[in-house]
Amino acid sequence: MKISAVERAFYALAFRAETDARARAVLVALVKAFFRAIVVEKRRGGNRLMQFARVASVRFGRWRAPILRDRLKLDVNDMADMGRLQDWEDRVFDVTGEWTERGRDAAIKCETVCPFAEIAKGAPEICSDVIHALETATFAELNPRYRLVPLARLLSKGDARCEFKHELR
Repeated sequence: MKISAVERAFYALAFRAETDARARAVLVALVKAFFRAIVVEKRRGGNRLMQFARVASVRFGRWRAPILRDRLKLDVNDMADMGRLQDWEDRVFDVTGEWTERGRDAAIKCETVCPFAEIAKGAPEICSDVIHALETATFAELNPRYRLVPLARLLSKGDARCEFKHELR
């Protein structure tokens, strides 16, 4: 996949953010600013930024999948092991959660702290559509049997947690 210079810079920042607190703070601030713009545009009746975010998240998901598979040495036929990809993502984006189920064919992660949740309350589809698309694109790139159950419990909808149920069919 050919990526633009802007994408290359964003992707590099995301990978650096795993171990660099400054890079993580910059990344989180950039994403928050973009999500705020989505919320403002939505209030004004627009949805172009939301559409862009969906497309960009799928591109990022597909691009990062093989890199993370190799870096993390993921067993793509074991959902419990593939879940380590979401652990990586949580470190990068400063999200806190825990696995409530981890099996070969299904795994559930509940996230209780997210720096984007309050902003996303103005447009919960940031989570239900964009984040769902990111996860699906990433994991399905690694294993076509992958499915992410639609995100029903979300901090951005006022729930106590976000619940990600990953499955291999």
